[in-house]
Order: sequence, then C-alpha cells, then structure tokens
Amino acid sequence: MLTDLLRLALAYAVAFAVNLPPAFMPATWMVLAFFRIHFGLPLLPLTIGGAFFSTLGRIVLARGSTMYKRRVMKRHEELDEIGEYLDRRRNYVGVATFLYCLLPLPSNSLFIAAGLVEVNMVRVMIGFWLGRALSYTFYVWTADQVFANLRNVFQDFYSDWLGLTLEVFSLFGALLLLLLPWPRWALRWINRGDRATR
Repeated sequence: MLTDLLRLALAYAVAFAVNLPPAFMPATWMVLAFFRIHFGLPLLPLTIGGAFFSTLGRIVLARGSTMYKRRVMKRHEELDEIGEYLDRRRNYVGVATFLYCLLPLPSNSLFIAAGLVEVNMVRVMIGFWLGRALSYTFYVWTADQVFANLRNVFQDFYSDWLGLTLEVFSLFGALLLLLLPWPRWALRWINRGDRATR
C-alpha cells in the first residue's frame, strides 16, 4: 500500500514535470501508462491525479508566459483587451478548453496564449483537468505497449518523427504567438462580430 502511494506520488511528480516546458516532452498519458503497466497502479487515481498535476504544470507554463509579457513585451494593451473579452465569456473558455483537451493534441500553445492574455485561469484549469482526466483514462486504459522503464517512454517519444514534427509545429505556433500581431487581428475579428450582433 505504501509502495503504491509512493509510486503514485512519483507518477504525479513526473506528470507535473513534463508539463512545465513549452515543447519536446512526451505525452502525459504515456508516462501514466508506463506506471499503470509496469507497477499495476489503479487506473482512476492514476489518471485523475495525473491530470490534476499536469494541470498544475501547465498553469506554471501559463504564469511564465504572463511574466514574459510583463517584463519583455513593451506594448500589450491589445493582449489585455483580449483577456478582458475572454473574461466576459469565461464560461465559453472553460467549455472550449475541455473540448480541446479531449483531443490528443499538445496543449502548450493554449497555455502560453492564456498566460499572454492573462485570462482568468480557473475555468481554463477546470476545463483542462476534466478533459485530460477523461482522455488520460481512455488512453491509459487502452494502452497496450509495455515500456521496460521510464527512459523508454522518453526514448520512444524522441525517436517518433511524427510526434516530434507535431511538437515542432506546436513550438512554432507558440513562437508565432510571441512574434505576430495576432492580438490586433483577434480584436478586429471580435469587433466585427460585436458589430454584427448589434
């Protein structure tokens, strides 16, 4: 019992750690699948807790983006306006995050953008946690690949050219968030939509 609790704690710590960097980490569900297959940990505590700790890791990533914006970016009024717009529609933000997190797509750009616009993170966090708890449970439950050790999880990820390509595109998307004037474009789209509804 104590051994399983320690292994669960280790799984949670790794789930937290792989969600801190903006790219080039294996999917959290792969890490959780390793602990499930190798140590026979109970499915729901593993995936629900793993989703919670991966959420905490992504929140740290979002906060890093917020600090970057405040310290490095000289003008961020448009980002603030988008954040205010999303806060006025915070229920949609949570639902959109939930639906996105059901998909097997990287979430780093999502949290970098959330940090840049400083959207209220409570609903983002709840949507992410619920979406990932469901998807992790499904992926871990259906996983049939046995990893000999945790190193294999990372080796398999770094030898998968398709996964690495997806990570490169995801990181490229995160860079575009920092380099392009997307807040201005988003505000034009928002203002056009507001005028159309009047």
